[in-house]
Amino acid sequence: MKTNLRMLVLVALLGGSLVLSACGGGSGGATSGGGGAASSGPATIDIGSDGENLAFTKTTLAATAGQQVTINFKNNSAAQMHNWVLVNGGESVAAEIANAGLTAGVAADYLGADQSKVIAHVKVTNGGETNSVNFTAPAAGTYLYICTVPGHYPLMQGTMTVK
Repeated sequence: MKTNLRMLVLVALLGGSLVLSACGGGSGGATSGGGGAASSGPATIDIGSDGENLAFTKTTLAATAGQQVTINFKNNSAAQMHNWVLVNGGESVAAEIANAGLTAGVAADYLGADQSKVIAHVKVTNGGETNSVNFTAPAAGTYLYICTVPGHYPLMQGTMTVK
């Protein structure tokens, strides 16, 4: 019985490996360089914090309007908390959202009660942990993403270009 179970697991792993290698490891149309192919299929974007620096590992992301997007955020810091917030607006809106987060606190993921200008966000993530969010990419344009943990916003930001 144990041999049959081991053989079944081995066959499943080999089959999964074949499927993954056949897919070619593509990014589903969303990449960190803005050069992703236009695709209406779902996209997965991996991004993280840059160690103990107040920076993201990627400062540009790309997606297609209406595309289902998954952001996998990895906090690569050992000591700091971070989040990832996609903002519907420019610098002044981003600053407003970051300032509201100051009083909202960690229990609210450093986001104020009015989240009408937040497109999507990954909750506050402790060092070494990963969190994800799924959302539909907004209309074509350029959007800011920021970290709203107090003191991080001025340095932790990037842009998502939606085509």
